[in-house]
Amino acid sequence: MTMLSPRQTVLLVVLFVATSFTFIALDNNRTLDPLKSGLHDSLVPVTDAFNKVGNRGQSDSELAKELERTKQERDALLAENANLKVKASEVDQLRNLLNVQQDHPEWQLLSARVINPDPSSLEKFITIDKGSKDGIQVGMAVTDPNIFVGQVTEVEEHSARVTLAVDASFKVGAKLTDTGSDGIAYGMWQKQGRIEMRHVDRDAKPKDEEIVVTATSSDVKTAKVPGGLIIGKVDGEPTLDNQTDDLTIKILPLADFDNLKVVAVILNGDAS
Repeated sequence: MTMLSPRQTVLLVVLFVATSFTFIALDNNRTLDPLKSGLHDSLVPVTDAFNKVGNRGQSDSELAKELERTKQERDALLAENANLKVKASEVDQLRNLLNVQQDHPEWQLLSARVINPDPSSLEKFITIDKGSKDGIQVGMAVTDPNIFVGQVTEVEEHSARVTLAVDASFKVGAKLTDTGSDGIAYGMWQKQGRIEMRHVDRDAKPKDEEIVVTATSSDVKTAKVPGGLIIGKVDGEPTLDNQTDDLTIKILPLADFDNLKVVAVILNGDAS
């Protein structure tokens, strides 16, 4: 690195002092105003750009917060609407149960809420919030409101399990309303079906969509299940069972098993 001589150092100091005094004099005479104005004009866009970036970041943040508030309000309204729909559905079902009670004063009905469907979906059953303390017993018929749903198969003190009519373990005495023929309705859900009515006389001529109800004849009537409860309707042409020489009829159930909210247990099904 080259070192300055004392003479050179003195000259530089003198030059710096002279230049400084020159700029001070020019500034006092406002000679530098055009230069200062040009520098200011060139720097303003740069500072404005930085300010806009900062303001935009703040604006975007406020917009994100507002969108989040709007989303929360929307979700709350959707939840409230869904809850109102559920309550309206329950009110309708309770009203229908009241109508059934008026049409069948001989029945002793107990309304119950569905608190738990089958979580595994391996079986078709529901759990209701009434049990032995409320007079429920195994075998009692369950309706929604006048459509047959199934039977009570297990009872606890404050709850009960209801096996649905489509479960493969289920069967109940059944009757064709127009044809008048009796048979047994079997659940077929685990066998890729819904309900089949078997052991129907081969000479019977069931109509398509003919209503099928629980049996009234003592020969096939199921204990604790009153006759005349709607199970479903005939779905398609019957087939002949070569082994039993009886007809087998596919039945389309009319209960909405997937949306049961309130059901009725018939406490005195044998009295009808």
